[in-house]
Amino acid sequence: MNIRSAVVFTVVFIILVPIYLWGRPRINPNSALKEREESLLKIDGIDSVEMTRGSESLAYVLTPGGKQFRVTQPATAFIPQDLMQAMNALLTNQKDVEVVAENLDNLSEFGLDNPQTLMTIKATDRAQPIKLLFGSENPTRTAVYAEIEGVPKVFLLGRNLEYYQTLMFQWVEGKQGKNA
Repeated sequence: MNIRSAVVFTVVFIILVPIYLWGRPRINPNSALKEREESLLKIDGIDSVEMTRGSESLAYVLTPGGKQFRVTQPATAFIPQDLMQAMNALLTNQKDVEVVAENLDNLSEFGLDNPQTLMTIKATDRAQPIKLLFGSENPTRTAVYAEIEGVPKVFLLGRNLEYYQTLMFQWVEGKQGKNA
């Protein structure tokens, strides 16, 4: 390569680099990620939770003091206080959940045409209860699909919510604790 070719390539490079840098789209990686994520329930506190899974159901409410929960259904059941508090912390603090679909035409793809669990949440700052439906697991088995009744989106939630539900139903059935 002679000196003339080297100078021509250098000049072309110097001209094209600013054009490339000026013309490319500017995307902030954090904002691009946040576009498909959002807060799940947008609530401050929970007054009561009712769960139905198949023919089984359970419910618990916040006591008048506002620090503990009491199982109301079945009336004789026991669920540890820390388990109910952990479930409520997940529901109120669940941030940045992934939206996997904004079209509810094919709910069977997510197992939401026949939900595994229906959770009804009465929140302190909401007049109407929130109904959260849980569908099937995602293909990697790391999360479950969920839908909030009246919200045309399918969310992908971590398995910890499903895990806590299972533990609660096991306590109600007597498969945890002293009777296990």
